[in-house]
Amino acid sequence: MNARTGEFAADTAPTLLLLAGSQRAASYNARLVADLAMRLQGCCTVDVLAPEQVDLPLFNQDLEADPETVRRVAAVHRRFAASHGLIVATPEYNGQLPPYLKNLVDWVSRLAYIEAGRPNAFVDRPVLLCSASTGWSGGALAIPPARALFGYLGCVVIGDTIGVPHAASAWTGDGYAFDDAVDDQINTALTRILRLATDYSRAAAMAMTPT
Repeated sequence: MNARTGEFAADTAPTLLLLAGSQRAASYNARLVADLAMRLQGCCTVDVLAPEQVDLPLFNQDLEADPETVRRVAAVHRRFAASHGLIVATPEYNGQLPPYLKNLVDWVSRLAYIEAGRPNAFVDRPVLLCSASTGWSGGALAIPPARALFGYLGCVVIGDTIGVPHAASAWTGDGYAFDDAVDDQINTALTRILRLATDYSRAAAMAMTPT
């Protein structure tokens, strides 16, 4: 991926926000996020949102009146709003998204309704969905609900996905060791999300240019 650095002009180089849907310390999806972040170095600005940086209660609309809760939401919202694209790596729990990820998205999506002037942090942003699992499916059951969620929020969810089956076998202790087919799948998906995020970045820059 680093060989493609020169394709992105400095003034429109995108920022990609990467996040895992699992809070587990040894999460295979968090490890996948780290792998993708390393591949993207030099191609864009990489912002990894770690679970320990998200201190949000279970969504409760009554808490929208609590200044401390709103302050915490705003801190995370800024990270989303500053990005030009999202990469989400999530497991599936009983065929659905983890509560942590859904709760995070619910809070961030609400801030535009809580505070006037806050932008929609999702609309038109390209999203690449990924999943790693210890089984044969590669977390495939996580993708449809994630696609529905981010699509509903106005994101452009790309058709490419990254699936890592048998993640424990691919984990070496220092990183993932993928075969050529998986490497090609990953690099193809990353190239596409970079292109779309760059287009979004350029459009955002043009919108801010005085006429």
